[in-house]
Amino acid sequence: MKSLIFKKKNLIAFAMAAVVAVSGFGVYQSQAAEKIDENKKCTITVKVPDACSLDDKPADNTIVNGISLYDGTLEVDFYKLADVKLNGEINTTVDGVDLSGLSGSKVTADTIKTIADEAYKKIDPKKPTYKVKINPSTEKSKPVNEDKGVDRGIYLYVVKDFQNKQYQYSFDKYIVMVPYSTTISQGTKVDEHGNIVDVEESSDDWVYDTEIALKCKATEIYGKLKITKELKTYNESLGTTPFVFEVEAFYGEGDKKEIVYSNVFSMDFDKPGEQYIEVEKIPANSKVIVKEVYSGASYTIEGDVEKTTEIKENETAEVKFTNDYNDQTDVGAISIENHFNENGYVDSNINPNSTTTENVETEN
Repeated sequence: MKSLIFKKKNLIAFAMAAVVAVSGFGVYQSQAAEKIDENKKCTITVKVPDACSLDDKPADNTIVNGISLYDGTLEVDFYKLADVKLNGEINTTVDGVDLSGLSGSKVTADTIKTIADEAYKKIDPKKPTYKVKINPSTEKSKPVNEDKGVDRGIYLYVVKDFQNKQYQYSFDKYIVMVPYSTTISQGTKVDEHGNIVDVEESSDDWVYDTEIALKCKATEIYGKLKITKELKTYNESLGTTPFVFEVEAFYGEGDKKEIVYSNVFSMDFDKPGEQYIEVEKIPANSKVIVKEVYSGASYTIEGDVEKTTEIKENETAEVKFTNDYNDQTDVGAISIENHFNENGYVDSNINPNSTTTENVETEN
């Protein structure tokens, strides 16, 4: 078994002050030789973030709310990597886990993440030392092992990914030490967004209650929609015939309805047959209503003018409309589309496949 010893004068500087420490790990320079109080209970409390960073957006505007709306189980597993002795010595308890990279004087957060990722390869993911389950919709924080507390040590913690509405949430693996000292964290605390909220005088005193704020990334997930139109018969004397479709995607019902996509599309026919339009990047897990709001002059729709479907991640939902000539002689016209998404911008995620006339985009 490998052994890694750090006296309290040269201890791993673990980056978990009351919330999350800025500086990561570094050499702990202490003038005190105070021992850990074996009679004091050690605790770790997991805090649920109120927001996550968007994976594909610039760092200055990446906050997205929504994790607190997840009415499910957020699971955090803790794996003990090493014991912390009363005299400040640390002995590796998991074969193959190398913590020596944490003892340098210029250890960064990226260094810690790399070591955490490597440690995860060595442990048995099915055998966590502790496990905590949180419902983000009802719980903002939760202690590990409830009232019993945790053993002194160095822990790897891993959060299982999950989906909530149109987002896939993923979390960084990280390492926490309990107990810790504010000298270790250099007296600097930050909130869950990485903003400095307090700078306090450092101390060699051991802190036995540790809080960790989970760091997460949210990646938007999408599906596609295919709208197919069949025109059974066609009267050439009436000219090109337009058909117009309104698409609205939303979550919830009634007062809780949240529209996440809204647009209008058209197809122009100059002969009988089928055409289709593919609409990309509609938020996954949303319900979609497609309504044929204009059926073309002299052509009658068969069946419902409104179709409902659901959008699944990386799948294509399909709806189909069928029209036929009704023996009327109204003259048709070329349709014009206004392509806007839910934010009011011109939508470029449109694939009007197999249409017979070029779509015209206008911006109001």
